[in-house]
Amino acid sequence: MFDLKPLFDGISILSSLVSSVKSVVDMLPKKEKEVASKQLAEAEEKLKIAQTQIAKELGYTLCRCTWPPQIMLHAGDAEYGEKFRCPACHRLISPDDMPPSGNCRSI
Repeated sequence: MFDLKPLFDGISILSSLVSSVKSVVDMLPKKEKEVASKQLAEAEEKLKIAQTQIAKELGYTLCRCTWPPQIMLHAGDAEYGEKFRCPACHRLISPDDMPPSGNCRSI
């Protein structure tokens, strides 16, 4: 079986690094700050996309209310499975609401 801990640790370290760089960017001169802020935003989006892709491969349910998609979280048990809630739009879905792909579609 594939050990996911190094992957999760790597993503956690990258997330911490992005947060640390944000505080340094604010200290830069205006021109450099604009360039660095843009590059940082791109890095954050790519990191979120990577997290979403990993979650999808692991079978997590995704909500398409934002880009990148939100990873839906366990919100309790239903009669025939789990319920999931989106942390962004708060949509609650049950097993009956989920399409075969496991992705929540906008209503």
